[in-house]
Amino acid sequence: MEIEGTVFNLSFDNEKIIRGWWLLIDESNNEYLVRQNFFLFGLKQYKFNRKIYKVNQSLRKYSFLSEKTIKKAQEKNNKSYIGLGLAIPIGAVLRNVIPFDWLWGASNLPIDYGVGFVNLIIFWLSLIISLKIVSNYRKKKFEKKIKEFGMNLTEFGTGYAISPLRTTQNILKWW
Repeated sequence: MEIEGTVFNLSFDNEKIIRGWWLLIDESNNEYLVRQNFFLFGLKQYKFNRKIYKVNQSLRKYSFLSEKTIKKAQEKNNKSYIGLGLAIPIGAVLRNVIPFDWLWGASNLPIDYGVGFVNLIIFWLSLIISLKIVSNYRKKKFEKKIKEFGMNLTEFGTGYAISPLRTTQNILKWW
C-alpha cells in the first residue's frame, strides 16, 4: 500500500516539538503516526522501515508546520555556543582526570586486530543500546500523554518514504 501525504511535527503545547514522532496526513485525511526513532537515518538506496501507528481520535489540532517553530529552533541553535564554550574546558579537564582506557577501551598500540575489533564492538553495542533506550523512553512518554487525552495508540504497520522528507547538503536524505 502506498500512502501520499504531508508530514507534520506534533506539539501538545505549541511550544515544544515531540521528538521521535511525526503526523502523516494523507489525501483522504487519514492520520498516521510515524515513529522516527532508533535508526539514525536512511541514506540513498538504504530504506529503513519505520513503525506506523494510528490513534482512535484526531491529532490534527496538535500538528503544526510553521515558520515560528523554525525560527525558534534557529534561535536555540544560536544559543548552543554557550554550551560549547563550557564543554571544551570541561572536556579538557575530564580528559586528564578519567583514564583513557575507561572510555575507549584498551590502547591498540602496537596494532592488534583483536583489540581493535573488540573496541569497535563495544562502541557499536553501546551506541545501539543507548539509542534503543532513548527510543523506548520516547515511546512510553508519548503513549502516556496520548492516554491522558483518552486515546489509544495501535500499531498499523511499517513503511518507508519513497522520496526524502528533507535533503541537506545536497547529499544526505533524511526521513
